[in-house]
Amino acid sequence: MSFEEEWAQHKSEATTRMQLNQLDPGDGGRGGQRLHVTYSVLMGRADKADTARGDFVDADNKAMTETAQVGASLRGFKSGPAFATFLTRWKKQVSYVEGLLKNDVAGALRASAADFEVRDKDEADRYKNSRKGKNGGADDKPDLK
Repeated sequence: MSFEEEWAQHKSEATTRMQLNQLDPGDGGRGGQRLHVTYSVLMGRADKADTARGDFVDADNKAMTETAQVGASLRGFKSGPAFATFLTRWKKQVSYVEGLLKNDVAGALRASAADFEVRDKDEADRYKNSRKGKNGGADDKPDLK
């Protein structure tokens, strides 16, 4: 068998093995579950982010308590002062991550929840107004702005 023939055979086998997984044809290609986001779902996620932040801070406090003792026990060694530098950097980094969890995760989820609540109220009001129009009002069409 020549090199070209062997190479063609290997390429053919590889192509046969490398097929993408496909959706079950029973769902029409639409996928499985649909995303359902509400005010309460977003607020629940924000609460979980706050819980994670609290757990993170608690774990950090325990670790820092133990780590601070290491630096104090190394008095007289050249590596002792390095722990002070480490602790300073660590505190800044923990503060940064805590801020992300508090503001960028939980805060963003709460802001999105508030936006959802306002949008839902606006949609409900628009629907009510359109229903009033169909029941004898002058304007039968909903305002779709």
